Amino acid sequence: MSIFKTIGLTIALLMSSTSALATELNNQSTELPITLQTMLESTGRENIINLVQLGALNNTNLSQSGAGNTASLVQIGSSNHAEITQVGEDNEVELLQAGTENHANITQIGNDNLVQMNQLGSASFSIEQIADGAAITITQY
Repeated sequence: MSIFKTIGLTIALLMSSTSALATELNNQSTELPITLQTMLESTGRENIINLVQLGALNNTNLSQSGAGNTASLVQIGSSNHAEITQVGEDNEVELLQAGTENHANITQIGNDNLVQMNQLGSASFSIEQIADGAAITITQY
């Protein structure tokens, strides 16, 4: 089972718990203490963005231009930041950030590029793929 499927199941459980908590807090006329900030921009055809943020002060800026680009991002924890830019066709990013103050900057320019990045703890990484058919997998603890 891939890390994203495992995380997806975990997130589904967390989201159902968070939903119950949100309902309970709303019934008490209290705002949720969760701050999530996201800026998404997608131009082109058949671009896909899958984004899940759980925690506080997580931030994502994501831009896609071209066709067939996919970005799957999961941020769990607090003060995580992701900056993703995809220009071209059929590029893919899979990013998992779990912990506190992880920073990821990913730029893909070209076609058929792949980045799989896991940052677990508190890490920073920046990568630029300016090519066709490039692939990289990174895991930091």
